[in-house]
Amino acid sequence: MTAGAPTPSAPRRKYVRRRWPSTLTIGQPQPEELAARLRRFALFAALPKTALLALAGSARQRAYHAGELIWRQDEPNRRVLFIEEGLAITSRVVRDGLDRTYGFYGPGDSMGLFAIWAGMRYPTDARALNEGMMVIQLDTRAIVEMAREDPGMTEPLLEEIGRFTEAFIRKIDIVSAGTVARRVARLMDMLVKRYGVAMPDGGRRLPFRLTLEQIGAIVDNRFETVARVLSDWRREGWLNIDEDGFHFERLDRLEALLASDVRG
Repeated sequence: MTAGAPTPSAPRRKYVRRRWPSTLTIGQPQPEELAARLRRFALFAALPKTALLALAGSARQRAYHAGELIWRQDEPNRRVLFIEEGLAITSRVVRDGLDRTYGFYGPGDSMGLFAIWAGMRYPTDARALNEGMMVIQLDTRAIVEMAREDPGMTEPLLEEIGRFTEAFIRKIDIVSAGTVARRVARLMDMLVKRYGVAMPDGGRRLPFRLTLEQIGAIVDNRFETVARVLSDWRREGWLNIDEDGFHFERLDRLEALLASDVRG
């Protein structure tokens, strides 16, 4: 690491190394409230109110610990998740024994729909990245039945399944960005554009934290290298990392890194 450079406060330890004593316990809202929250997702935006209420009757809200396993590869598909808060990743263990990240998902995204049309088994592991990741969980059978009864759901379902492919494309965009600094910049740029919160000084804040190892898994590099990149950005004065997340005070610095990638 560069001499005198501050060490990023993003934790090194993988959340998945910790044993969770129990599932996070939260109350369950009434179907009317769940229906209103489901309406915010593109898949259900045009669904008739009666059909949406019926679907909400089998829905549950669920919260996850950071690093908690959501499902394992090849498990039967019994539930589909719609993320309201937090991030999740999908990954598979490859031949070299390493856990390779294939996609990441956040607020407004669904997880598990693709598996319905891929043999009814999940193609990857899935884990929550943030403490208290909040989702609405639907029974897979309820979604299949809804699709059978309402032909108008065909196009929205195909669009939603297409977002599964987008998650892989985002991953490809990141690992093909070039140097590690450019990969991290590409990742942060995607997250800022999708989930960033505007700050009064013109910067943007990501309202969650990722560990160095989690970032390393996404950009396909060692967490020590990621630490050096983030330390450089902090030393230059345009990135702060604290308990509230990542604060980017100079978005133009991210843009400059990505522009240099285009110029080669």
